[in-house]
Amino acid sequence: MGLGASKSSLSEEVMAKVLKVFQKIDVDGSKSIDKAETLKFWKNNFAKLNTEALFSSVDADNNGLITQDEWIAFWEEVKNSGHTEEEISDELDNLMAGQTWVYFDNVKSEKELKASSPKSKKSNPGSRTNV
Repeated sequence: MGLGASKSSLSEEVMAKVLKVFQKIDVDGSKSIDKAETLKFWKNNFAKLNTEALFSSVDADNNGLITQDEWIAFWEEVKNSGHTEEEISDELDNLMAGQTWVYFDNVKSEKELKASSPKSKKSNPGSRTNV
C-alpha cells in the first residue's frame, strides 16, 4: 500500500512539511532516522536531550529507529489529540530551523495507544512543552 493509498488526518500542506523535516533529518535517505542522524541534526543545540526526547515520543516500537511511517503516525496523533494544523506547522518550521524538540501534551506514542483503554480522556489539547 503506497503513501497515497491511505487517508491522512493532515492536510497536504502539513504532510509535505512533515515529510520535508523527516528528509532533512534522514541524511542518508534510508527512510528511517537513527540517533546518529539526530545528533548531527541538532549539533550543539542540546543534541542528546533532543534526541532522547524525540525517540521517546516517536519511536513506537522502541527499536532505535524512527521510520517514516512512525514519523507520520506521530504527527497524525498530534492532530488527533486536539492540536491545530497551525500549531503543527509552526513546530515543523521550528524543527526545520534546528530548534528544540517539543513535547505535545496528551499525545501518546503508538505503543501507548495500543496499551491504553478506549475510555481514556484527553485534557488541555493546546498545551506543549519544550525540551
